[in-house]
Parts: sequence; structure tokens; C-alpha cells
Amino acid sequence: MQFKNPEILYALFLLLIPILIHLFQLRRFKKTPFTNVVFLQNVIQNTRKSSSIKKWLILAIRLIALACLVIAFAQPYFPASSGATKPKETVVFVDNSYSMQATGKKGNLLTEASQDLLSHLPDDQLVTLVTWDEVFKKFNIQKDRNILIDLDFTLKTTDSKSLLLRLNTLFSKDLNTEKRLVLVSDFQDFDLSNLADTSSVKIYPVLLDPVAFENFSIDSLTIERNADLYDLNVLVSSSFKSEDQLPVSLFNGNELIAKSSVKFSSSDTASTQFQLPADKAIKGMIRLDDAALEYDNSFYFSINNALPLKVLAITDESFDFLKKLYSAASFEFVSVSENQLDYALLADQDLIILNEINSIPISLINSLKSHTQKGGTVILIPSTRDQPEAYSNLLTAFGMQPFTKTISTPSYITGISYDHPLFQNVFSGRSSNLQSHIVNSYSKLNTNNPILTFENGDPFLTENNNLYVFTASLSSSNSNFVKGQLIVPTFDKIALQALSLPKPYYTLGTNATFDIKTDLATDAALVLEKKSKQYIPLQQKRGDNISVSTSQGITNAGLFEVKYKSDTITTVAFNHDRKESKLQSPVTQTNNEIEFSSTIKSLFDTLEQESNLNLFYKWFVIFALLALLAEMLLLKFLK
Repeated sequence: MQFKNPEILYALFLLLIPILIHLFQLRRFKKTPFTNVVFLQNVIQNTRKSSSIKKWLILAIRLIALACLVIAFAQPYFPASSGATKPKETVVFVDNSYSMQATGKKGNLLTEASQDLLSHLPDDQLVTLVTWDEVFKKFNIQKDRNILIDLDFTLKTTDSKSLLLRLNTLFSKDLNTEKRLVLVSDFQDFDLSNLADTSSVKIYPVLLDPVAFENFSIDSLTIERNADLYDLNVLVSSSFKSEDQLPVSLFNGNELIAKSSVKFSSSDTASTQFQLPADKAIKGMIRLDDAALEYDNSFYFSINNALPLKVLAITDESFDFLKKLYSAASFEFVSVSENQLDYALLADQDLIILNEINSIPISLINSLKSHTQKGGTVILIPSTRDQPEAYSNLLTAFGMQPFTKTISTPSYITGISYDHPLFQNVFSGRSSNLQSHIVNSYSKLNTNNPILTFENGDPFLTENNNLYVFTASLSSSNSNFVKGQLIVPTFDKIALQALSLPKPYYTLGTNATFDIKTDLATDAALVLEKKSKQYIPLQQKRGDNISVSTSQGITNAGLFEVKYKSDTITTVAFNHDRKESKLQSPVTQTNNEIEFSSTIKSLFDTLEQESNLNLFYKWFVIFALLALLAEMLLLKFLK
């Protein structure tokens, strides 16, 4: 037995006072002369003995009554559990990821969680309220209820292990407190095996199930140029197979320009196609009607009227293959011989190709260095003539070692650095059979950054400081590379890296970087604007290019205009990651026996029962009343 107010038990010492008074009372008996004293002596002795017993009984009953009252005020109890008497630390995590947009019994799951917490969080306790993107310490349900009401969805999520580590840091290091972690979530994309490692923290998961797990979402979008048209291929995913036709709409701004439909009778994915004119800028949005998750029902993209990428070839040899490579409308190709080069032409180029020129003067090297420092790119294709030393100054200026010697043995190109930025996401597979590319001779170059290599490991293509260097001539007399399958992706990707144009769309939470070619002043700042709300991204000016990075700051999907003052330069689109679109029951994700609470109410009822002290002070009050009643009866009937 324990006491809530043990200090009141000191009042039991006061019981000594009536005992002392009873033992040392100073009352004197007065003698009265009377006849027949001998006859009365026996009667007097019997009366005194019964009176003494009565007084002792009354004293004992009064002491019992007073002791019961003192113990009742001390509030004795037996704890309902081992941790009932410990101080409590409670951290409540509310999942506000986009999967919580699913419909529950009281609206979406996030609204349901907020309302239940408002109704059942204890009024007399301070808790720590946590979401994916916020921490509210000393949260009081009476003073801070608007925080729960105003909770919004966020894309800032991590894996479950990192989340639990973060939540554990919010508890104190006091070993004498009972630590409770309440997780309110639908547990989508959550590794539930991590819940078994509780250490000193008790984890109480509350599983919020949607009314239905069916959900449709726009998964991705691909755009291909086909003559004067853009072909849009829209991939739509579903969490179940369905024979129903799902309408898909295409908008340009607020204007509906096309409609289509898909169905999922044979698989959980389907696709539909649209066509758009290639000569028109599009602020596009794909929309489908789905009552489950809202965030994945719209997909934004943009097609801008981009300026052609300028390519300059400085060459004294045949450049027919270069002219064919850069003949598309997205390129503006110019060639000039070495002795007719106007240096003023270099400043306006994005990509400069040195194709088998015999000498590179220092003035040209300095101009090329300035070109790459402003974001441009240079390609060096050496001459077939045995003059590797002619390029030594250029290679040294770009931080590379000079060519050492010429290898005149035919060699196959067999190695590709698939992880190099030049070839990332270019090939669908990684082939080890590239025996079709061969060169008759090449210049040996020592480098730690090869992109394409010969069978002996020597580099065929390498890069440093925006200078791409081929170690062999690409003329038909020395190599068949210009007729192979690598020529187009290699030169195309090098050109695109010279000016990173905005993509049709970016995914929120990833590092989105693109270049804008403009002649703005050095201190000019671009802004991203959506519905009059502006955001200033990270940006760096390099010559005529401004490199824009949006890795942080943008949290809402949609179309953003890139503006300078009131002028719109281009449009970029951002979409949410679709990783939480496929809804499934967390019970099917793990074999571990994890006890979930079905509602927030049932959980807090359980926690309250675990904290009960089983008070029984009322029994001592009853005992005190019974003792007083016994005293009254004793005084009345015992003579």
C-alpha cells in the first residue's frame, strides 16, 4: 500500500494526546459519609470497574476513528501497474504525409487524427507533438488546439528508422520517468519491424485505416518530339484492377484541350497518349477524377519555346558527321576554319568543338578557359597526324596531363562508365559486348576520370573542367566510331550539358537545376512565381547563363513562372513524388506481432487505466463513521 499524501500520516502522532490525557487525568473523588457503608462498598467497587472498561473502549474507538480519518486524507492506494507511480513523458507523432489524404470515417485521415486528439488528449498533461516537419514541445490541448486544427500535409518524409531515432531524441535522459511514444499514422511505406526495438521507450501505434484502399494516380509523363508534334505518353497506375473507364483530361493553363480514358482490366498500370504542336509553349496539366488521394490526381508539365543551343566547330578537316549530329532545330551549328576564326564569335557559343586542328595558340586557350568558366563546354578531337605535343598547353591549362605517346595498334572500345553524369539514364542495360567500335591509333593519356575506355584500360574519352577529350581522331580513316551506336548519345549529351535547359517537370524533394540563357545584369535576381506568391531560388550567373537550383523552398506542386521583374522568361513544373500512392494495409507488410490500437480513444483509455492508482480512501472514511456510530451505541447502552 502507498499514499498520495504521505506527509499527512505525521498527524497520527496526535493520537498520543488523548491517550496521555486518559492515563494521567487529575480528577479527584469526594468522599461522602453515609450509613451502611459496609453494605455499599461492594456496589461501589463493581461500578468503578465497569466504568473503567467503558472508558478504555471509548478511547480505543475514538483513536480508531481519528486514525481512519488521517489515513483517508493521506489517500492510500495500490498502483494498477509498475509504472503507474512514475512521472510520464509522452511524445505524440501525427503522420501528415500525403497518404493521409485518404478518406476516413470523419473526412481525410489527418483531419480524423486531429479531431480525435482534440477530444481525448488529457487536459492536465503537457506532451510533445511531432509531425514530419514540425516539433511542438510542451503542447497543451487547451492553449494550443489551433496547432492541431491547422496541421497541413508535407512532402518532408524519411524512412521509419530515421523517424524513430529522431523521436527518441525528444525524450529526456531521466531513467526514473516512463517514456511513451504514440504513433498516429496509416503506416504506408513504413518498415514496421523497427517498432520492435523499443529500448527504454514504450511505443503505442494507432493504425488509421481508410474507408477503401483503392486509388488511381498519374505516375509519370514522357514527351517525345515527332516532326512538328510532341507525343505525350501518360502512365496511370491503380491499386487494383478495374473494368471501369477512368477519364483523363489535358489542360493548357485553365483551358481543356483534350480528353482520353484508361482502364485497368488486365494490370495495375495503363497509358494514354496526347499530341501537342511543337511550335507552341504549353503550361500543361494532366488531370483525372479520383475520390481517394487528392495530391496525385494532377500532373504538371511545361514545354517552352527554347532558344537553339549554339554549337561552333573549329576544324580544318571534314566535319560532315558534326553537321549531321547537330542538324536538328534545337541546335544552331556553325563551322569555321582555324585560320579564319573570329574570337568574338566564341563568346556567344554554348559548345565549341576543336576538330583535328594542328595548333592551338595561347590566345585561343585563354578564350576557351573563359568560355568554360562561364558554363560552356569544349570538345577536343585530336588530329590523325602524329603530333600529340600540339595539345599539351591546352590539356595543361585544363588541369590534365599531356598526351605521352602514340599507340598505333588497332584497339577496340569496350568500356563505358555508366555512372558518369554523361551516360546516366541513357542506356536501359549495361552491355559488356562493345566490340563494334575500333580505332587504328590513339594517343596515350593518363587520367583518373575515363568515360569510354579501350580494352587495355586506356581512355578513349575523358573530361575535366568542362573539357571533353577524345584520345583518337574520329575520321573514317582512323575509326568507325562515327558509324557506331555511341556517337549520337555521346555528342548529344555533351551538347545538352553545355546548357541545362528546363525539363518538362521536376519532382519535389529532389535537386532541380537548370540554366537560363539571358543577358541580365550581374546582380539581377530571378524569382519563381505561382499565383502571386514568389520564391527566390539559389542562382549563380556564369557569363550569359544563370544556373538556377530549387533543391529547397518549393513544397507545393504546380507551374511556376521564372520571372525577372515583370517579365516571364520561362515556366517550370513541379510534381509530388508518387511513392505513397499505392495504398495497402500495414498488417500485410510484416509478420511481426505488433499490437495496434484501432482508435485514439481506445489507446488513451488504456493509458489512463495503466496510470490508475486504485484509491481506497473511501473505505477508511467508512471505517471512521462506523467507529463513531459504535461510540454512540456504546455510550447509550453500556452502563
